[in-house]
Amino acid sequence: MNPSRMTSLCLMSLVLSACATTDPLASQSESSTWSEDLKPDILMVVIDDLGWADVGFSGGRSHLTPRIDAFAGDAVFYAAAYADAPNCAPSRCSMLTGLATPQHGVLTVGSSRRGKPELRKVEPVSSVRFLSPDVKTLPDRLRENDYRTVHIGKFHVGPDPLDYGFTDQVAGSGAGHPKSYLSPYRNSALSDGPEGEYLTDRLADEAIEFIEIEDGRPLFMHLSFYSVHTPIQPRQDLLEHSKRRLPQARRIEQRYDAMVSAVDEAFGRVIDVFETRDRPKMIIFTSDHGGFGPLADNGHLRGSKGMLYEGGIRVPLVIRWPEGERSGTDDTPVILRDLVPTILGVTGTDHDRREFDAHPIPSDETKVSSDDRSLHWHFPVYLERDSSVEGPWRTTPVAAVRQGDLKLIEFFEDGRLELYDLHNDPSESTNIAASHPEHVTRLRFEMDAWRDAVGARVPSSPLDSNGGM
Repeated sequence: MNPSRMTSLCLMSLVLSACATTDPLASQSESSTWSEDLKPDILMVVIDDLGWADVGFSGGRSHLTPRIDAFAGDAVFYAAAYADAPNCAPSRCSMLTGLATPQHGVLTVGSSRRGKPELRKVEPVSSVRFLSPDVKTLPDRLRENDYRTVHIGKFHVGPDPLDYGFTDQVAGSGAGHPKSYLSPYRNSALSDGPEGEYLTDRLADEAIEFIEIEDGRPLFMHLSFYSVHTPIQPRQDLLEHSKRRLPQARRIEQRYDAMVSAVDEAFGRVIDVFETRDRPKMIIFTSDHGGFGPLADNGHLRGSKGMLYEGGIRVPLVIRWPEGERSGTDDTPVILRDLVPTILGVTGTDHDRREFDAHPIPSDETKVSSDDRSLHWHFPVYLERDSSVEGPWRTTPVAAVRQGDLKLIEFFEDGRLELYDLHNDPSESTNIAASHPEHVTRLRFEMDAWRDAVGARVPSSPLDSNGGM
């Protein structure tokens, strides 16, 4: 056997063994800790394309987000939280399944062969467009535990949320962005409102209607605003406010600022009503990936949507735990697919942790050292450039791993490796791979072991007729 392959398999065994050692529930089915009348209501709010510093609680100063910031002040801010992918569909599929992207097969939005074919140097791995309805989702599992499972807004996981475990849905489809933020919406899953009605407000209204229904069942609501994804269409009154507040900003920046304000306002209205429900409550706030480069504020982070640098995958994640007084900042690295076993555990829904490539997100009582776990990303696809980058690509096929403070990025076209110390260099400005070959070797083996464990395929030469197909 190839020595590196043997080492990789040994490391994989050690990784899986460590998981079983550190998580005593990993090898058994977890059962309910809640009586039937105390199962908590869950509200998961996902903002589309929100940048790391588009909100105040993460240190951002570009926009005013008073309602979101007030919520974060009474909850736990996970300051090292990551999306599973740097664009929408794969991240959302992982967030609702607990699976890594190679396990569910949705690797990117659309084709993995985007951009000019003559500039591609390797054959990317093919991606499926939508999640298979045969894959068991978080709402599937909660529904088995007598939850009402409601989806509102952007879906992008498949054509119809009702095929993926939701009992009710409004405005969700396979589309990645709205045709219009102003009614008429031209959305077959959402009836038009009065002319000029604003989509973000309408989705908040729809969410509130469901929240006010008390039918004896606990509620899981997946409220996924289309905003702040393009097209950049603000509400007129908020735009006027942004113009007064930011007179020197470009017009497109003023419009984007107004869209952020609309989301903040809508979020506040929804949680005000959600808090009136009788059951214990869990509220989750996050983005599906890093902010869109030409518009979002990713702060000090390098890169943006579509890249595996921190600006493409670091997300603001805040959790208000049920019946808890926990608040503050937690620096434990977590990934959004961790929300699945986390929610299943909180709701007492039967599950086997071995089904997921995910760990429950730690509370104050269950701290886990960040050195005990590796986070992995696999993005073996091409994305064409946007106006925030030079050259033809936002990304070429790439993978990454973070363990502790170290992050290794592998570029499949030329085998280039970049190593960053995120504690001392959170902006990923200095590649230390050449000066720390021992860390590069260790993390490369870690990557290989994980790829074997989840069945991840890698790009190959265009000369190989089987490459990536």
